[in-house]
Amino acid sequence: MSELMAQMRTPKEEYTVDYPIAIEAARLQFKMAWPGEEIGVYKDEQDIRVKATPGERHGLTEMMRIFTDYELRLGQEFWSGKYSEMFPRPDLRRAANAFAFTELNSHAPFYDEINKVMGIATDDFYSSWKKDPVLVERIKFIDDHLNSTDPYACLAAFSFMEGTVLYSNFAFLKSFNRDGRNMIPHITAGIDSSAKEEHQHFLFSSWSFRNLMEEETKLGLFDPKYQKPALEELCKAMALTVYDHECQIIEIIFSKGGIRHITKEMIKHFIRDRINIVLKGLGFAAIYDQEPGVVSGWFYSALSSYKYSDSFAATQLQYSRNWVLSDLGWPAGDNA
Repeated sequence: MSELMAQMRTPKEEYTVDYPIAIEAARLQFKMAWPGEEIGVYKDEQDIRVKATPGERHGLTEMMRIFTDYELRLGQEFWSGKYSEMFPRPDLRRAANAFAFTELNSHAPFYDEINKVMGIATDDFYSSWKKDPVLVERIKFIDDHLNSTDPYACLAAFSFMEGTVLYSNFAFLKSFNRDGRNMIPHITAGIDSSAKEEHQHFLFSSWSFRNLMEEETKLGLFDPKYQKPALEELCKAMALTVYDHECQIIEIIFSKGGIRHITKEMIKHFIRDRINIVLKGLGFAAIYDQEPGVVSGWFYSALSSYKYSDSFAATQLQYSRNWVLSDLGWPAGDNA
């Protein structure tokens, strides 16, 4: 007699669709595909080398130390690996494969282009995070949950990875294009695209979390009365760990001073906003009692072609290839 399992976790070979939401997520991601090497980062070199302060260049260098490694782990280890192993079904794997492709072919090459412009794209630089205890702890957090046998813990951790972890860096980079400054416009255009896609990945991961709970509850494999409170405490503990890591990384970014147009507290407030969003996406209460901060006010408004939402629904994900105000090289009206 076979072991009772949620449909999501039951292996399936037949190419029929049980989860239309996964197909829609894959289609939207594929429609948004962009080549990381062709965004024109080299055009921002003068801004980085001449217009940025020494402190801003330091902050940029420090945050880039682990950016590419994140993308490789998210793409290769989580979406192509862990997620596809946990949910061995064609429709769910199609979405996971689309996300993995984006991490490996858009995001990682894009960040590598930034490093090339800065002259730091070397083997030594890419492995330098291993000498920083803060970054080592962050990677340990990722690896521990990749190796977890608990699908809920894994999905929650990677919801935070996709929905919170990179956002302090996104906010720092986008601040270069605020308050009348028009610095690094090609880099910030790429960050806008990355932020949209990371948010979509978070939405799908958190939907997977909630849907697995729903399926297992119906089968009597999950008792919401006893198990959900413990799971909520686990997720809140993750949130505090992520916030502590982000605060330490923010301190490193600001350690040389001279950063204009954004402060440490503004970014920390934004990270708390993002943590609340992720917790709500997982189906739990927010832990920070605060209104959206200054960064949230301008961060999302800049992504005008995309509607953010706390729940995953196709009508709330609006993609268009001609949304970018900078030079991405896609002709207007190309909706393929």
